[in-house]
Amino acid sequence: MSAPADLRDIQLSYDVAVIGAGHNGLVCASYLAEAGMKVIVVERRSVVGGAAVTEEFHPGFRNSVASYTVSLLHPQIISDLNLAAHGLEVVLRPYSNFLPLPDGVGLRTGADLEETQAQFRRFSERDAARLPAYYDMLERGASLIRDLLLQTPPNAGGGLRDLLAAIRLGNRFRKQSQAEHRDLLDLFTKSAGEILDDWFESEPVKAVFGFDAIVGNYASPYAPGSAYVLLHHVFGEANGQAGQWGHAIGGMGAITQAMRKEAQARGVTVRTDAPVAGVALEGGQVCGVTLADGERVPARAVAANVNPKLLFEQLVASEAQPADFRDRIRRYRNGSGSFRINVALSELPEFTSAPADDPERGVRSGIIMAPSLKYMEQAYFDARQIGYAREPVVEMLIPSTVDDSLAP
Repeated sequence: MSAPADLRDIQLSYDVAVIGAGHNGLVCASYLAEAGMKVIVVERRSVVGGAAVTEEFHPGFRNSVASYTVSLLHPQIISDLNLAAHGLEVVLRPYSNFLPLPDGVGLRTGADLEETQAQFRRFSERDAARLPAYYDMLERGASLIRDLLLQTPPNAGGGLRDLLAAIRLGNRFRKQSQAEHRDLLDLFTKSAGEILDDWFESEPVKAVFGFDAIVGNYASPYAPGSAYVLLHHVFGEANGQAGQWGHAIGGMGAITQAMRKEAQARGVTVRTDAPVAGVALEGGQVCGVTLADGERVPARAVAANVNPKLLFEQLVASEAQPADFRDRIRRYRNGSGSFRINVALSELPEFTSAPADDPERGVRSGIIMAPSLKYMEQAYFDARQIGYAREPVVEMLIPSTVDDSLAP
């Protein structure tokens, strides 16, 4: 949101005020400061990080209490913001996921292709043979998305620059084969269940992949569009390895504390314990933010690192918004079927289906309790119909197996 032309001639305290010191807000502030702007970040809590925080949830136990794993933090951001120099260290999961099954058998994926195929052969020779082609199909789509991540998308109805950007984007898709076009169309429109049923026959194999389509997603694995989430889980990277997931030593707060250090090194003012009451407007135009205690923080523009419904229903005056836009925000779906519990354990859990060669290594991955796509779909139906899943989909993560201290 930008200030009107006449306000640009007034000397305001800041060029940009960023609402919220989550990871996106801190990254935004750092790049704006690098471009020569005077930036302030105002944060409601006493700690920066938003969902990427490390906190003591029980005496003596520190943990990533919300977000918990790293893959979608772009390597260029890690480099540009000098996060490694500020202490960020990421270690890879030894396995992507571990699926204990009711009959005492387990399935683990992600160490490398050959080991995953060996795991699949215990359930289906056909599925093991098809796995390389499945990975290739996902990687082709993921590589296209990776190339687009740092590009500004063309504005619908924009000028010549946006038209040229749209043409360049179209050319990238045009260079793909018809088979690749069909794969992308499937991944963006079909359900994860449809895709996995086409590729594989074993229920555990489909479950270990299908979980990626519904984790944090309040939907059935057979909901149209859920296949995209399969792609979403492989287009990131960790430590330069595409499609891998890792853990930050010190928890997710280590990421945002490193971001704060870099933002402040670039001259960004970061204020905590500063809840925003509203976006300040003059003549219907942005001129800063107003804090809960009544203080006005003047700025030429405001960047909001908060939920759209919170921003437009609580922080921006309704009369400053078009009526049709307000109606769209009111109808905006903003919910989740996820429930997070942080538990302090006296010792590591033992699984009868854990790898015999290294039981502890088996619990350093995401541990999934959901043996089939049908099980996941029923959990969703229960949640929609009665408000909770009688047999829920569960993912366990045990960070102490990654770093015993977890202290940033």
